Amino acid sequence: MRRFFYVLVILGIGFALGAGYREIRAEIVAKRHLKKTRTAYATQPVMENRSFVIVTYAENNEDLIEQNILSSLSQNYSDFRIVFIDDGLDKDMSFLEKFDPAGRVTYVKNEEAKGSIESLYRVIQECRSDEVVVLLRGEEIFTHHYVLAHLNRYFADRDVWVASGEVVDGQSFEKGGLGENYQVFYAGLFKHIKLQDFLSYGHFRRGEYEDVATHPLLELAGEHAYVIPEPLLINFKKIERKEETPSKNSYGRLKENPWHDTQADQEKIDIVVFSDNRPLQLYAFLESANRYVSYLNQYFVIYRAGNDHYEQGYQKVKEAFPDVVYLRQSVESPHEDFAPLLQKAVFDRYTSQARFVAFALDGSIVKDFIDLEDAAHALKATGAHGFYFRLGRNLKTHSDEKRIPIFAGIQAWQFEGMEGEWGIPNSVDMTLFRKSDIYPH
Repeated sequence: MRRFFYVLVILGIGFALGAGYREIRAEIVAKRHLKKTRTAYATQPVMENRSFVIVTYAENNEDLIEQNILSSLSQNYSDFRIVFIDDGLDKDMSFLEKFDPAGRVTYVKNEEAKGSIESLYRVIQECRSDEVVVLLRGEEIFTHHYVLAHLNRYFADRDVWVASGEVVDGQSFEKGGLGENYQVFYAGLFKHIKLQDFLSYGHFRRGEYEDVATHPLLELAGEHAYVIPEPLLINFKKIERKEETPSKNSYGRLKENPWHDTQADQEKIDIVVFSDNRPLQLYAFLESANRYVSYLNQYFVIYRAGNDHYEQGYQKVKEAFPDVVYLRQSVESPHEDFAPLLQKAVFDRYTSQARFVAFALDGSIVKDFIDLEDAAHALKATGAHGFYFRLGRNLKTHSDEKRIPIFAGIQAWQFEGMEGEWGIPNSVDMTLFRKSDIYPH
């Protein structure tokens, strides 16, 4: 009987330890991470105030919404605005007119529930890169009226790019969350996270935003990630966090300052055209491209003329388009010199300093206007592998449900699970790439 009792006691201890294992492991991981973080210190005096944007995501917090918005509007700070995302609230929001006579709040109403990941991604992409984003949930409020003023003193230190503050439990009033939730960061830092990390099987992921974005933010920030040892928020509803979703990309520390808007930088963009014994088709392509393609830096043509007849045809093309750089493959060993010629046209800094290149075949004809600068902007904004000018609604081989609207007239998709031309990443049929993404492949 005594032995049986001991067995029950041991089993009970085992179950108790098993039940608490996740909580204990999470606490150990958090403490280890906290040891690696750096503590931010308030700067005084502040020479330049930061611009803040409070982004609130609310989905089922009707009873706390007014308190949440009042908490944000009552911040004793001048340079801030609020974006409130309504993701399916069952509440009359007309009270905003009374609460917000100055018009600080931008109200975003999702017609269909999108979840926090897609909602926050789209809103933060629209923020200025130099704005400091402060994330709030619908069930959270600021701890006092001077939170933004305090954050301004921390972010006055240009070494601080992303920060984690303490969160007070609204029920027990216990403080926690330091080094776990990085809810304050430059919008420009966030914009360097690739769209791919927010997607799964052709759709935006579902779940908690922090589980997807935290790891990439910390990788991009590197030693510029800090903790702020003071309570910033009060949370009235405990969030059950899952383990972070592994990032599909590995990010090194950002080389430039996050407040610099790299998406707005003007880019040089080249086009490399491949032509094989088809001078007439090349002529037609160059003629159509000159008419419809804008913001082009330089044309390169890598061509093969198998005999004098074809070479005479290419000479006519050269006379009609003298600004194009022509690189001829040898008749004896065209396959051997193709790679060196391509290397020279694309990656030789003495030949071109453009950071983007589009590849095209001589059989293509440009039939509508193409703005290469807009395409490069879309690549920088999303981190997409390429911009495929030939693929669009004209092709019925790609279902609408797997297309993700990004900008006006521009849609994204994932290669996994796709067939035909939609599943070919490295197409040279009128496709734009960042050179850094395709070198040395």
